[in-house]
Amino acid sequence: MTPIRVVHLLDDVAPGGVTQALAIYDHPGLADLVTSRVVQVVPDRPRVPRLEADVILTHFPPRWRALPFLAALRARYPRARLIHVEHSYTGAWEAHCVPHRRRFRTMLRLAYRLFDDVVAVSHGQRAWLEQAVGIPGRRLSVISPWSDVPDLAAIAPPDETHRRPLVVGAYGRFAEQKGFDRLIEAFRGLDPERYTLLLGGFGPQEAALKAAAAGLPHVRFVGPVSDRAAFLARCDVIAVPSRWEAFGLVATEARQAARALLVADVDGLPEQLGEAGLRVDFASPSGLQDSLAALSERSLAELGRRARASVAGLTEARLDAWRRLLSADA
Repeated sequence: MTPIRVVHLLDDVAPGGVTQALAIYDHPGLADLVTSRVVQVVPDRPRVPRLEADVILTHFPPRWRALPFLAALRARYPRARLIHVEHSYTGAWEAHCVPHRRRFRTMLRLAYRLFDDVVAVSHGQRAWLEQAVGIPGRRLSVISPWSDVPDLAAIAPPDETHRRPLVVGAYGRFAEQKGFDRLIEAFRGLDPERYTLLLGGFGPQEAALKAAAAGLPHVRFVGPVSDRAAFLARCDVIAVPSRWEAFGLVATEARQAARALLVADVDGLPEQLGEAGLRVDFASPSGLQDSLAALSERSLAELGRRARASVAGLTEARLDAWRRLLSADA
């Protein structure tokens, strides 16, 4: 069988969640089906590059200025299968960031009509896309991102016999989306003898976050997290306080590392919990405190084991989903 030629179009190739998710195309489980390469484009300009592709996947968010590019892409490659992977837009994102909802949804409808298929990264996002944009179910799939971080499976569940403050970890880009400011504010009301917060990452809100944590000895910044396994091993629980989050690879990595989860009740985050954690109202002054109290009544080691069990077979499931989608018209 001749491999399917797949080209991924990105407007930003800096390391991050999108580029990390593309690693699945280098997995041996897809080697017999596809050849894959990444091409960086400038969607705000209508010039479409020359591509040798059977399938073209776009990974940048649609926008009004990008519509001419997408239309030109469809016109130049009428025989190629066009698939859009929606990494960004969600119901919570729309609620926080869109002042003119009707105009925004009109743009999405115009953009998505140019594609043969649209991939949502969570069921929560898919439900919003169906309701808000009206994408027919036959053209809308759910394939969550894949994370291949070495050594996560080797991390032992938390040791509850070692008496010390409960270590809550959080990591990611220091930006409004991630909600770390709400997490710091919640720690203002927590006992330093019982709880410690480890914050890993960097970004535009770093100075503001550090200023907000002034005078809180139990909030510690550890810098960029280059070794996620080492960071997760230091934590008992992982918090994901995002204001919006299409999927949330941090939650998946925490489950792989056998760590209980405390996640915001937005978009794709709740569906990652299973029996391995709790939904938290991070907007409430007592939301985190109440959730930590409820969590203390349960075995963190047992929650960790359940978390790890919930990702058993995850890689195979992601590979199977992509194989089915890409070979559907082959």
